[in-house]
Amino acid sequence: MTRATRDRTRRTGIGVSALIAVLAVLAALSGCGPRPVPVAKPEPVASTSRGAVEFYSGVQHDILTALSAEFPGVRFTQRFARSSAGCTLPDGAAGTLVHLPIYGSDMPVPADALSRASAVFEKVAARAGFHEPLVMPPDVGFAFRMFAEDGSYITFGSYVASTVAVTTGCYRE
Repeated sequence: MTRATRDRTRRTGIGVSALIAVLAVLAALSGCGPRPVPVAKPEPVASTSRGAVEFYSGVQHDILTALSAEFPGVRFTQRFARSSAGCTLPDGAAGTLVHLPIYGSDMPVPADALSRASAVFEKVAARAGFHEPLVMPPDVGFAFRMFAEDGSYITFGSYVASTVAVTTGCYRE
């Protein structure tokens, strides 16, 4: 077997495993079991971008803590720095949206535990007002995203590593 064939076989095996895991999560999430009820949060959650960053950083911390408690081998550290972008508020004024630091682990949540990880993620995110869970297409691994009324969204992903990322909605500076 050539190196190229071996590498292609490995990639295909990982892709098939990821697809099977995503299908299992989809089946579990669309099941008849009770789903966490989002807690109503006053929208927006703050009057400024700084306040939104403070609020959503706390949410991200709570999710990282819950996932690490559920999966002791999965420890998260900051992998990418915070960044921001300009945006336009509904009244036409300039605003800022912030991509909080992305946290990642050295190892993924095991494929057979993605349903459990998604349930932990969804429960904590729903308490913070996130709703409308969406399993992203299995392009490169597994990604599960939830949204808030202010345009913020939070994503849990798992493939080669596990990640948690938050982007705030548009807020005044």
